[in-house]
Amino acid sequence: MKFFILLSLICGFVFAYDLNYENYTSKFTQSVSSKNSQFDYKGHFVLEKDRAFWSYESPSKKEIYINKNEIVIVEHDLEQVSFARLEKIPNLNAIFKQAKEITPNKLKANYENVDYFITLFNDEVKSIQYTDEFENKVLITLHKPQKNTKINPQIFKPKFPQNYDILR
Repeated sequence: MKFFILLSLICGFVFAYDLNYENYTSKFTQSVSSKNSQFDYKGHFVLEKDRAFWSYESPSKKEIYINKNEIVIVEHDLEQVSFARLEKIPNLNAIFKQAKEITPNKLKANYENVDYFITLFNDEVKSIQYTDEFENKVLITLHKPQKNTKINPQIFKPKFPQNYDILR
């Protein structure tokens, strides 16, 4: 659920600045730091208004497919696929309306008692930073974002080997 909220926030912040485009794609790095360690992840995502595809490419392979309030997570290391339905979807408009500029090009929004710090570059989301419920510092940085690219709609359909365990 926490991941879906983060993805929703990214999607919402991306579309909050310019609703005149159909999709948004970007590479990303995600750094999760605790007192004793740091993990870095890389991947890419494709966002449309009602659906998303999020792919982690390293250090392990994982895909997340979202279609409205349905989510499918394919975890290749575990050879499993999780299907879930999200009952509670964040009210993104409420979150964005209360986001406040704290310095030029930096916004702060709060959702479920978590502060999200959004850095902008040329009026586009560059990064989102927050501290999770385990006191990990999480930083997601977007690289080479693009709007209105030609997207094969098949990217939003979950793909996984038939021998993977299915969790519902």
